[in-house]
Amino acid sequence: MHLGFFPALFDRPPKIRFVDQEADEHIELFLRQHWVTNIPWIFTTLLALALPFVLLRLNQIWEFVSLESLPENLSLSLFIFWLMLVLVYVIESFLHWYFNIYIVTNSHLVDINFHNLLNRDFVEVRIEDVQSVKSQVLGVTGQLFNFGNLIIETAAERQHIEFTKVPKPDLVKERIQDIQEG
Repeated sequence: MHLGFFPALFDRPPKIRFVDQEADEHIELFLRQHWVTNIPWIFTTLLALALPFVLLRLNQIWEFVSLESLPENLSLSLFIFWLMLVLVYVIESFLHWYFNIYIVTNSHLVDINFHNLLNRDFVEVRIEDVQSVKSQVLGVTGQLFNFGNLIIETAAERQHIEFTKVPKPDLVKERIQDIQEG
């Protein structure tokens, strides 16, 4: 699925490179989690943005706190602080989705896990070390939007890696198996 600027699946992207990519190595698939996995944090953001207005309206009805007794600057400062917290949440959630990347090359599988701006994991497994690839499409949402998990068992030091909530998991599984055979 290709949605504008932020696709979740690139098939043989010509201009993408990654750290430690070998000279004769080319990217077959560039993946990130399906776009629909962003809906929960987007919904939470909308609720968080509405919360101050809902609380203000409830306060007008039941008068929990007398707003006239609060300094005007305090109310505005609390509102701005809340908006900043929501903005930080949005940025962190988007960056987590955007920079958690799975790469399938002609010789490696690469799993880049973004934890925060200062911390990420980079796991690389040679295609020869892959013993089995299992795809799972979980739940109604996974069925409707065709996304799921890939569990890749390896003979390498790290026993398995997992590509979570990727689009078209069956296609990705077949592509990995084709690379192994070819």
